[in-house]
Amino acid sequence: MLTGPIGSGEAVIADAESEIIRYLKGFNDKILAVDMEAGGLTQAFHEQDGSQAVRGWVVVRGISDDAGPNKNDEYHDVAARHAATVLRSLLSYLRLPADRT
Repeated sequence: MLTGPIGSGEAVIADAESEIIRYLKGFNDKILAVDMEAGGLTQAFHEQDGSQAVRGWVVVRGISDDAGPNKNDEYHDVAARHAATVLRSLLSYLRLPADRT
């Protein structure tokens, strides 16, 4: 198992040698993965929640492929199971606002 920072953004990365990967490695050479969906989620959260009633969010990802030329859907199921296992272990630590308990 690897642990480390995950980059997030709106670009789809289909090439491990892309300009975006070079930029990320220059920015932080410890980035292990790049996520394309969580960036939009977090942006929407901050744009829509002017009331501050919701105090945070969490993203749990299961990584199923890399940006290499041989990527496929072979590991989607196992990645989803891993993400569900992690989320289940985190649930007891997540607090709901008082009006939602």
